Amino acid sequence: MNRWNTADTTLLCAALFFLMAVGFKIVFPGNVAAEGFLFVTEAALVGGIADWFAVTALFKKPLGFSFHTAILPRRRKDFVKASVVMVQQEFFSRRTIFKKLGDFKLMPRIVDYFAREETRKMVVEELFSMVKKFVAAQNKETRSKAIANELRRILRDIPAQGLINDFGAHFKRNDKDRELFISIVKAMRRTAAKPETCDKLQELLEEYANEKTKNMGGFSILMAGLAQMLDLVNFEEAARIMQIQLLKLLDELAADTQLHRRTPNECRLKISELSDTPEFKDLVERIQMDAATALPLEEAIELALIHLENQIKSPDARNLGGLIKKLFDDEYGRFLQLLREDTAAKVAFEKFVDELTARAALHAQPLVGVVAKSALDKLTEEQLNNLVYDKAEQDFIWIRLNGSIVGSVVGLAIFILIKAAGLSV
Repeated sequence: MNRWNTADTTLLCAALFFLMAVGFKIVFPGNVAAEGFLFVTEAALVGGIADWFAVTALFKKPLGFSFHTAILPRRRKDFVKASVVMVQQEFFSRRTIFKKLGDFKLMPRIVDYFAREETRKMVVEELFSMVKKFVAAQNKETRSKAIANELRRILRDIPAQGLINDFGAHFKRNDKDRELFISIVKAMRRTAAKPETCDKLQELLEEYANEKTKNMGGFSILMAGLAQMLDLVNFEEAARIMQIQLLKLLDELAADTQLHRRTPNECRLKISELSDTPEFKDLVERIQMDAATALPLEEAIELALIHLENQIKSPDARNLGGLIKKLFDDEYGRFLQLLREDTAAKVAFEKFVDELTARAALHAQPLVGVVAKSALDKLTEEQLNNLVYDKAEQDFIWIRLNGSIVGSVVGLAIFILIKAAGLSV
């Protein structure tokens, strides 16, 4: 604004020509050419000075003249406000924002960014880090108590009849009751096949015989002792025979025999009848209450949470931490595959991205005005003047040039009209 320019040169030339014309007028008084030259240069000088005053008055006080000058500094607030509105409504209007976003295809760039190996590793590591931080931030004691209390509440609130029916339906549906029956029979057979079982049977037979002979009198005791002496009654042999028969019975129960098929059915029937009795329901309810009270759930859950945290921290692929990272990596791969191959998923994600960017841009629209206002408010008067002047410098120069040019043309025309009318200047 303070730089010397073409308009200044033109105004200086007009002033020099005016002085020259004054000299011609003095030297050649009454000369028409001298008079015309003076008239034209005077008009050009006045026009140039007037437009210089007008342009300068926009930014400062020309020659110290303060009446309706320095318009931009005096109307600074209005100018800033108008500039902010123009930036928001013209440069960053809703239509302009949506048009620019529509022309700028984000989806291919997003897919390419997600497909980078470093992006994949970064996302997986960040997700895994969030899981580790979440687990580590948990208060194990408090969390275990809360989980234990909830489990106890659930265990107490389960209806006994519903629990019985669910267990029965589960065993029947999966044929688990038959497997359980076979397991019990096999366990009984392993116990029955031990030598200790035969000894126990012999003890029972001897105790039974002693009880019977005591109740039958002295003669019966004498005869029983005589029979044992003569080996007519051999409790050891009887116990061995009973063991053999018991093993045969258990083998038959474990094998696919008629007895095996009939016995579980009978057990089911008896258990079904038993489950309908109030006594059995009361027993189940007492078991529920005792289990809810007696089970050390807090300690078990706290140990499980500690073990879970240690498993997550371990980088070994076989531990939970490695499995979680692999899960995240696999799901990330499926996510990329969906974006590339699944049209519906691609359209849905693209719509989500477009809406997200549009909303973000609209929310940022007022911030553009805030930024513009803040920037303009921080400018000094000189900086603000230069900002406006520099944007329209050529136009301001031509305004001033036109003042001199138009002034000289109009002055020439007026001089010709005056002479044509026979008037004197």
